[in-house]
Amino acid sequence: MIKVERFCFNTTKANCYVVSDETKECVIIDPCAWDSYERGQFLDYIRNEELKPVRCLLTHGHYDHLLSCDQVRDEFGLYPEVHHRDKLWMDRIEMRIEEVFGIGGFEYDIVKPKHYLEDNEVIAFGSHYLITLHTPGHSPGSAVFYCEKEHVAFTGDTLFKKSIGSTHSLFGYDVDLTNSLKYITTLLPDDCKIWPGHDLESTIGYEKKKNPYLLASWYKKEGDKKNLVVLTGAGISKESGLSTFRDKDGLWQNFNAQELASIQGYRRDRAKVLEFYNARRKNLLTVEPNHAHYVLAELEKEYNVSIITQNVDDLHERAGSTNVLHLHGELRKVTGSNNPNDPKCIVEKPLDEPILIGEKAADGSQLRPYIVFFGENVPNMTKAKRIAEEADIFVVIGTSLHVYPAANLTDSVTWGIPCFIIDPSESYGQAIYGFKHIKTTAVAGIDILKEKLNAL
Repeated sequence: MIKVERFCFNTTKANCYVVSDETKECVIIDPCAWDSYERGQFLDYIRNEELKPVRCLLTHGHYDHLLSCDQVRDEFGLYPEVHHRDKLWMDRIEMRIEEVFGIGGFEYDIVKPKHYLEDNEVIAFGSHYLITLHTPGHSPGSAVFYCEKEHVAFTGDTLFKKSIGSTHSLFGYDVDLTNSLKYITTLLPDDCKIWPGHDLESTIGYEKKKNPYLLASWYKKEGDKKNLVVLTGAGISKESGLSTFRDKDGLWQNFNAQELASIQGYRRDRAKVLEFYNARRKNLLTVEPNHAHYVLAELEKEYNVSIITQNVDDLHERAGSTNVLHLHGELRKVTGSNNPNDPKCIVEKPLDEPILIGEKAADGSQLRPYIVFFGENVPNMTKAKRIAEEADIFVVIGTSLHVYPAANLTDSVTWGIPCFIIDPSESYGQAIYGFKHIKTTAVAGIDILKEKLNAL
């Protein structure tokens, strides 16, 4: 069984590892002690444990990971080994340090490798071995050293706990890093313990769940459908003939929202609020789903489609969508006034039957629309956030994202997954970082969305 000793050295708090087994042979990974105290701490450990270093490995060629290679050379006769793609760093390391990191007058003895590593090269020590996995991105020759026998990996500056390496340094490339992250997190088992170049250890499984830079879609099994999550608002139903709320011709231009759609207004004048919602319920009978509704239903053939809607109509369901979560309630349903979220009180009521004063719910309270009034909590938000977190693709259709807390759902989406917004407004699509804006109506934009989904 291997033993890993971690040291946190120099001003960048880089990790140096001494990896040994029962034979007392060991490898040194990223020797980066800065001053005499750190070098003494490192050397004392090896001597006290009576270890025999046999290889000196670098996860990449940046200066903060190789500062004490001269000590390793002088004490143990070992020269650093790094992937051959980082030879361009090592050949002119002093210049690179000053040029890239802004550190001039570098006083340390930079030791150049005598041997450069190849992809999948095996590094043996004691009764164990490490495999060199090339993971470019942070630098051209970044590598992960993987102990297959123990499910342990030394990931350098490729993968950290809940973070990833930067690509801002010279010769760093985003596309390479993305491919490398997909490669190692798909190749290595979930129980593989990772020891990164900075910060604390983690596991591959933990990073798949918690690291905002890793994409859930990478880990789908062949044949699995991706999770397509769609947040819809009044704009998608407008093209079926239902009024929006905040547009120039919207409901709140002709009606007082605080009187008719707030819990305070309902308590003041129940009859007036019921009259307003009875009219809306009856009007729902006069409209039909539109092309956008039907396409979202058809997409269930190719994706696990979850629709989170701010709308209280049933047009998604009538179009054939089978997984719809209503955030603000449903016009087809009624409930009790005392506890509107009590499942015993929530029942369907025909749209052409008005809700009457004196009509009782199961708990004996006045029957009311199953609508989330202004001033009430949104009970399905927690569930909606969980759905958004599991999205492989996230789409917003027909909402200005001015209604909270629904607008906060974009914060639950994993960074980096494909995201789209269909809205004719100039500003909304630009206001959400990372969303591709399809600047048109829901009906016109849904076919454009299909083309973009097919191109992924």
